[in-house]
Amino acid sequence: MKLLGYKRIHGIIRLKSGLRIGMSKDQMAIGDVDNPVIRNPLTEEPYIPGSSLKGKMRYLLEWHLGGKYITESDQYHVYKDEDGPIGRIFGVAPGNDRRSKELAQQRGPTRLLVRDAYLTPESKKALEAMTARGGYLTEVKQEVFIPRIGGNANPRTAERVPAGAEFAFEMVYRVMDTGDGGQTDRGNFRHVEKALELLQLDGLGGYISRGYGQVELRYEVEEK
Repeated sequence: MKLLGYKRIHGIIRLKSGLRIGMSKDQMAIGDVDNPVIRNPLTEEPYIPGSSLKGKMRYLLEWHLGGKYITESDQYHVYKDEDGPIGRIFGVAPGNDRRSKELAQQRGPTRLLVRDAYLTPESKKALEAMTARGGYLTEVKQEVFIPRIGGNANPRTAERVPAGAEFAFEMVYRVMDTGDGGQTDRGNFRHVEKALELLQLDGLGGYISRGYGQVELRYEVEEK
């Protein structure tokens, strides 16, 4: 097996609606936001974890390809077609049985590496100007939940990054020669581009069905 090269995908994720990628909060004080967003612990800036971006791409592509990836799985997060495009692109959790080890050797390393995405300097400057209306670089959206029966209003708050903010993102796709001169990996790259297309049609983060998380991607691909 030989590494033939890389395809570097880099560009901008622009929020067309507010984005909420949440974090756990062990302690809450009176007046705190119910659902805070994830932040860089050093800078307190909101960001998009590479794991969230990669996970949503994989989820959408699995449903797009269908078949064994979803309907024939006999274990949670274990796919029978372990040497197909999903396994090669996103990786498969290692198994202890002999067959899994043989497939891992044939498949090689995970092809797609997804970096954390951070606010562009321009977006950070724009968001700092609106800090008084929400949290640091975010907005606090007030919502009301009304039960179908009874009708008593239950207010709730959610922190999110406002529409219009932009994040710089980067992904790297490895092209490996597994005995075919890299033909399979080059062909599978179309699935990565399809996942990015599906992401823009669906959404990123939480509360997508409520209008959150609509994104627009502008990017280019470089051969390395």
